[in-house]
Amino acid sequence: MTLKALLALASIAITLLGCAHEWQDPNTTIPAKKVDITSILIFSTVYDSAGVIVEGKVWDLMFDKIQEEDREILFTEFKLADQDGYFINVVSPGHIPIAEGDFVQVTGIYRRELSKEKHYYINEIEAIRVEREQKSSRPNY
Repeated sequence: MTLKALLALASIAITLLGCAHEWQDPNTTIPAKKVDITSILIFSTVYDSAGVIVEGKVWDLMFDKIQEEDREILFTEFKLADQDGYFINVVSPGHIPIAEGDFVQVTGIYRRELSKEKHYYINEIEAIRVEREQKSSRPNY
């Protein structure tokens, strides 16, 4: 083989090896960055419509449903608070198996929307994934 052929084969092999990774379900994964709740609140315009990963304690947990035409849409809504008490609202489709006071990690898309009725911004994460944290990784609240 010529040197050009060997280089071509090597570059193809390197390219293929670089593309091989574990498959992830696009319905439960998004490109996201781990950030603090306070960072999102301070720099809300920067994070608007961005994928974020936040951790905190669940409070004001509510399971509800919306009647839309011929079907019911179930959703879970709660506040996610950090150690200092700053919080962000989280909404997720379906009923998530969590409880008041659980420590969770939320992956989702942050939305900074203006409430037209009350004239203030609604800081909310549309959750793609909510996972309970292990006891060993929990902060002391």
